[in-house]
Amino acid sequence: MTKTEFLSRLTSELGKNRITDASDIVGEYEQHFAFKLADGFSEEEICAKLGNPALLAAQFEASADTAKSGGWRGTTVIGLCFADLFAGLFFALLIAWGIVMAAFSLACGTLSVCLFGGLNLYAIIPPMPYWCGAVFGFSLAALAVLAAAGTVYFAAFLRQFMRSFGRFQHNALAAASGSAVLPALAIAPQLSAKVNRRIRSVALVSLAIFAACFVLGMIVSMLSAGGLPFWHIWGWFGYAA
Repeated sequence: MTKTEFLSRLTSELGKNRITDASDIVGEYEQHFAFKLADGFSEEEICAKLGNPALLAAQFEASADTAKSGGWRGTTVIGLCFADLFAGLFFALLIAWGIVMAAFSLACGTLSVCLFGGLNLYAIIPPMPYWCGAVFGFSLAALAVLAAAGTVYFAAFLRQFMRSFGRFQHNALAAASGSAVLPALAIAPQLSAKVNRRIRSVALVSLAIFAACFVLGMIVSMLSAGGLPFWHIWGWFGYAA
């Protein structure tokens, strides 16, 4: 069975059972297909895992009847409240880490601009010849791009992680009240293959430039200072040869 056939049959069965939110349900399964296809699964494999569309639609019909009669969900709600407490703290730490990554990228970019422009705001850059600083500036610019790519991917991961946790909560409440559950969401970022390739390419190229320019900057600095410990020769730590 293909994706089109599965969704068509599911839509038909939901219509027969007179499910009011049929379009939302079909949309969730369509999104599930998109995520799994991006992970490399075939349409036939996804359909086989989901099962018979008629049985899925029957579950939603049963959930509608259960919703009318009501269901006891107190224990599940209490358990989810405790889970939300710890999950909230964990998500706050992840958000803080994302902010640190973004700040690090911005700091590296700012330092690279200062090195390129020969600027030394608040004397935060140790003394060195301009061309040595320019090479290190290239290295820091590449590091800024690498950190920015990591920040973008981490933000996509965090967003998907939070959506996955939200789906877990929804399914837990649905199962407790006898309702049908929706497909679980993956934790990994659900980016298109094109976006994944671009982020990976940017990360690899910037990493290579960072490593090459950093090593080149060390070599140029040693030659310019006339010795291996150029940081001592230029008095970076209060000592000058």
